[in-house]
Amino acid sequence: MDAHAPPRSPASDGGHGDGDGDTKKPHVLVVPYPAQGHMLPLLDLVALLAARGLALAVAVTPGNVPLLAPLLASCPPSSVATVTLPFPAASASGLLPAGCGENTKDLPGHLFRPFMASLAALRAPLLAWCKAQRRRRRRVTAVVSDMFTGWTQPLAAELGVPHVTFSASGAHYLAVSHSLWRRLPRRRCPDEAVSFQDVPGSPTFRWSHLSWLYRTYVAGDEVSEAIRQFFLWNLESSCFVANSFTAIEAAYVDRPLPDLMEKKVFAVGPLSDAVGRCTDRGGKPAVAPARVAAWLDAFDDGSVLYVCFGTQQALSPAQAASLAGALGRSAAPFVWAARGGTPVPGGFEAATAARGMVIRGWAPQVEILRHRAVGWFLTHCGWNSVLEAVAAGVAMLAWPMSADQFTNAWLLAEAGVAVAVAEGADAVPDAGQMADAIASAIGNGGASVRQRAAELGRSTAAAVAEGGSSSVDLEELVSILSSPKLTN
Repeated sequence: MDAHAPPRSPASDGGHGDGDGDTKKPHVLVVPYPAQGHMLPLLDLVALLAARGLALAVAVTPGNVPLLAPLLASCPPSSVATVTLPFPAASASGLLPAGCGENTKDLPGHLFRPFMASLAALRAPLLAWCKAQRRRRRRVTAVVSDMFTGWTQPLAAELGVPHVTFSASGAHYLAVSHSLWRRLPRRRCPDEAVSFQDVPGSPTFRWSHLSWLYRTYVAGDEVSEAIRQFFLWNLESSCFVANSFTAIEAAYVDRPLPDLMEKKVFAVGPLSDAVGRCTDRGGKPAVAPARVAAWLDAFDDGSVLYVCFGTQQALSPAQAASLAGALGRSAAPFVWAARGGTPVPGGFEAATAARGMVIRGWAPQVEILRHRAVGWFLTHCGWNSVLEAVAAGVAMLAWPMSADQFTNAWLLAEAGVAVAVAEGADAVPDAGQMADAIASAIGNGGASVRQRAAELGRSTAAAVAEGGSSSVDLEELVSILSSPKLTN
C-alpha cells in the first residue's frame, strides 16, 4: 500500500516499498498520544526523522488519521506510513462509553484518565501488525512513543527492539512526573509542600500544583494503577526525547533523575522551529493573520500584550470579568484570544477598541507572538505555548492552571523570562493587582525580563541551527535509530 493512500482497518500495511534495500532499512514504529499538544510535536519529530532517511510508521485510530495529512504531504514519498487501529471504546474493560471521541479535544475532562488507560488495548493489534511486518521482512527496529503510552515498552521488549519515550513537554516535567509515580508521595492538603530531592535543584511544589493525573491516583483503582504502570514502564526505555533545548533546562537534560534515569535525554526542540514551521496548524484562524498583523503594525515595538489560555481552558464569567477589568485599567494595547467559549463582558470591546483586539476562536498565535509589537504574553504556561513564546523572544506573565503548567511556570521563573500574576484553574485574580502587573511589565519594570526573553529567543534559534545543541542531539538520535545493532 502506498504510504499516502487511505489506510485499512484494523491495521494497514507499512507501505515502504518492496525492494531489498527497503527490507534492510531501519523501520521505526511511532505511537502518539491522541491529544493535540502531544501529537503535533511528535509528528514534527517524525518529519525530521523521515527527512534524514528513516522509514517510519505512525499508529493511530481512524478519528486521528486526518491529523497525519500535513505530515504525509511534506515527507519524502513512502517514508512515512499509517497504521490504523480500531479505537478501543468497546474494549473488555468498559472504561469508556460507546461513541466517545478518539482525541482528548473531543472528550469531557472526567474521561481523560480512563481514555488514557483504555488505549493500552491497542497493544495486542499493534503487536500483531509488527509480527506481520517481520514475516514480510520489514520488521520494526525501534519503537518511539509518547510518555502517556508507556504500554508500548513491553511491546518493544517482546519484539526485542529499543523503546524510546517522547516527552511533548520539557525534560524538567519528565523528571518531576516520573519521580511522582515512582515515589508515590502521600495525599496532602493543598498548600503542603512536596519536595523532589531526586530531581536536580531539589524543587518544591505545593500539592495542589502537582499534575492532576497524579493527584487523582487511588491505590488499587484500575485506571490509577494502569497509568502508574505506564510511567514505570517509561523508565525502562533505552533513552528519552524531549521537545526542549539545552539553554532553558540544561540540568534536567543532562541528568533528569540522577539516581535512576542514567539514560540519554535528547533535547531536540523546539520541534516546530526545527522543521521550519512558523505558522499554526491547530485549525483555521478566526481572524486572518494578515488582518491581525496590520492592526499590530500601528503599535510600538514590544508594547502589546497577547492574552491566550490554550484551546481547552475557558475562563469562568468571574475570571473573564477580572481579566477584562485588568486589561481596561492597565491602558496597555492587547490582543485577547478568547477561546473555549470564554464570556467577554458586554461593552468591553467597544470601550477598548482603540487599543485592543478580541479574537473569538482560534488565533494565529505563532504569527502574533513573532510580530515586533508584541512584547508580553499572558499565558497558562502550556508547553507548546511556552516554546512558541520563547522562540519569539517574548516575555511571559504566568497564570498556570493545571497539568504540567505549574512546573513549567516554575522553570520559566528560574530562567528569568516570566513573572507570576495568578495561579489555579479556579482563581479569580484581583483586577487592580493584575492591571498593575501588566502596566509594570509593559513599562520599564519588565525591561530585564524582556531582555532575558530576547536572549533566550536567540538561544532557541541557535539550538535548532546546524551545529546547535538540538541539531546535534537530533543527529545523534538518528544515528542510534539507524544503527546496525538495531536491525540485526
